[in-house]
Amino acid sequence: MDTRQAPPEGSFVSSGLDGSTVEAADWRSLLRRRAEAAWHTASGNRANDERDLSTLTLALGPLVDDAIKVIEAYALGARDWPKSESTPACFTSRLDLILNGIEASARMAVPPSGSEVSAQPHVIQSELWQVLHKVRESAELSYSREQYLIELDRRLLFLLQNAGALVPADISSAVGVDKAQVSRSVKRLLEMRLVEREQIRAPLRLTRDGERLGKRLSRMAELRNRELTIDISEAELSEFFEAIEILLDRAIALYDQERALVQGGKGADAGDREDEDRQAEKVVIDRTRIIAPLMTLSAYFSRSGALAFKRLTGLSTFEAFVLSEIGMNPPIEWSALVAALARDHSQAARTVNALVDRGLVSREGRPGRRHGRFYPSVEGQKLVEVIQEAGRQRSTFLLAPLEPGHRARFLTTFDKVRRNAVAQLARERAFAEIDRA
Repeated sequence: MDTRQAPPEGSFVSSGLDGSTVEAADWRSLLRRRAEAAWHTASGNRANDERDLSTLTLALGPLVDDAIKVIEAYALGARDWPKSESTPACFTSRLDLILNGIEASARMAVPPSGSEVSAQPHVIQSELWQVLHKVRESAELSYSREQYLIELDRRLLFLLQNAGALVPADISSAVGVDKAQVSRSVKRLLEMRLVEREQIRAPLRLTRDGERLGKRLSRMAELRNRELTIDISEAELSEFFEAIEILLDRAIALYDQERALVQGGKGADAGDREDEDRQAEKVVIDRTRIIAPLMTLSAYFSRSGALAFKRLTGLSTFEAFVLSEIGMNPPIEWSALVAALARDHSQAARTVNALVDRGLVSREGRPGRRHGRFYPSVEGQKLVEVIQEAGRQRSTFLLAPLEPGHRARFLTTFDKVRRNAVAQLARERAFAEIDRA
């Protein structure tokens, strides 16, 4: 017997970004408010529109843009009605008919509970990558005005400033990258005399120059953090960090599983195993800025993804990402593909050409030109299905500990960070254009 309660009248259950269900009982009131604002002012309350957009998106999914356009067109058209005492009542009754139609369409668009169709493949990994790509580009433009350091060097500087002296193993676990990358970063910072240590295995700490630079960069980082957390309350931020801690534990577990599968019967070097055990025991995370934990989460999830996709398909993480995007809704135009990948044309072209050469992707249009239409070959489609299934399982595993309400709130906050990151990058690009002029 199904003991689940039915959703309240005027609500329905829709799929979240991760394939989970999200109950949205207030979407009608949000659209009604938008329609009434447009009816009275012709433009509506854009501040409220932005705050409500994430809720509407969770409730209506891919129908959200069409629903908003229909509501606003109706409201603007109603402004031309002859005014009478019955006008408000007519406006409300006709608006209810439109909302009922939107609800019926949304119900039809929502796949049955448990359907694999509702689960977007590897969405968590790709969504994280998209946001961090924008943040990294804007950070490069911003911090280079003070002193150029590559991203990993800056992260180590911030980490040592906030956490104090740390040994390389703890630094590696905190930033989610391997020992070799940390060693190269430490070497650069030692040569620049920004960090120091008493002996080779002693904890690293900032020098006076490192502290001075760290303070200057931290002031810039604090400003960037405020921009990225606009419209996010302290309580919401606290819950967001709690979710990241849970997801990070799962991401590390995924990485450990994939390492074990790759190693198989070959075994691992004892020193490597000891170092990985230390990392699993102590993960020091910088929680003073919203992006730092997301970078660590993405790093661990990407490392396990690289091992998983290589093991299952022989493709790199980015090759698997590209092939999956091409297989999502083929054939896909070149411009749409590049936009989805958030990479420059030359980088995307190299990967697409490599997939074409391997017989996994086919092209429509003039041969040898980028701006064609792309779709998976027969062999490519087989790998697309493997990638999507692996991505679905990985996302399900990662998000499993979050109960549905917590998961929905996490994704809503994440969407706010995404929108703020887009605005931040646009501003930094504008400043860069001014500097070049």
